[in-house]
Amino acid sequence: MNEFLDWFVRTLASAYVVYTLVGVGNAIIERSGVLNLGIDGLFMLSASLAYTYAIQMSSLIQTGFLAVGISLLLTAATTALLYSLFMVLNTVLPISQGAIGLSFMFVGYGLAAIVGNIGRLIFSLQRVRIEYISITHVSAVFIYLTTILAVLLAYLLLYKYKLGVLIRAVGEDPRLVSQIGVNVTYVRLLSGLLGGAFIGLGGALFTLWRVGGWSQGQGLNHGWLAYAVSIAGWRFPPLVALVSIFFSAAYVLLPHLQSLGMPIEVSTAAPYITSIVLMVVVSTLHRKSRLLADPKSLGRSFYREEQV
Repeated sequence: MNEFLDWFVRTLASAYVVYTLVGVGNAIIERSGVLNLGIDGLFMLSASLAYTYAIQMSSLIQTGFLAVGISLLLTAATTALLYSLFMVLNTVLPISQGAIGLSFMFVGYGLAAIVGNIGRLIFSLQRVRIEYISITHVSAVFIYLTTILAVLLAYLLLYKYKLGVLIRAVGEDPRLVSQIGVNVTYVRLLSGLLGGAFIGLGGALFTLWRVGGWSQGQGLNHGWLAYAVSIAGWRFPPLVALVSIFFSAAYVLLPHLQSLGMPIEVSTAAPYITSIVLMVVVSTLHRKSRLLADPKSLGRSFYREEQV
């Protein structure tokens, strides 16, 4: 029984937490009408930032719990600032959201490698003991409950408070909202700060809890898996959290089909194939509820609409 719990915490539970946080963060961002194609690069960057911050904090602070906590907060804050820039550029520039998103994705890939290797250099010079989050049943329960609370807060923010109403209104028709005096750029900036913090926290937990280290290319494609979770959950935080269970299970369990004789190429690709299939199935469902409908302005340039 204990062996099963250890396996569950190290694999399925940790994957669920990461994909849920990043998926909810993406939901907050895309509800404002901005297509988040930079998610994979910025997720990779957040994973690298967490590693480098952890090395610095471990050398400055002797208390392990405090060093890890500060590293998590710094990673979330840095990613939030990057996403605020991402949102502003997508609003004020006469460039397609797809082009800006892909540019951020590739820049994120490059910066992730640079930041991670800087962390390795600092580690080789200082030889500090890097503080990670111990994978125990207690830490898993605490992080899991905190994730559920974060999902609830995201739901309340988007659907029960004025800021969430503005975020969703901007996602529906930014030109109309602008005409009644709402600053679209400011609303999207706040959306980027909030959503980016969720994504940064997910990336930090990926490195400091799920993996417990950093290597070149770490986090590649996991941002896209979280993106698929968000889309399949209709960018609605409670549904994102529910759908994340199935995606996490697919990612963790399907590669083990190799032991049953499946070729390694197929077993490795199985989680991604499953993600595509689930997204197609969800997209074909008839969305009767306006609550779950895609934002009408998603992917459309606000700047160009102002010129019409």
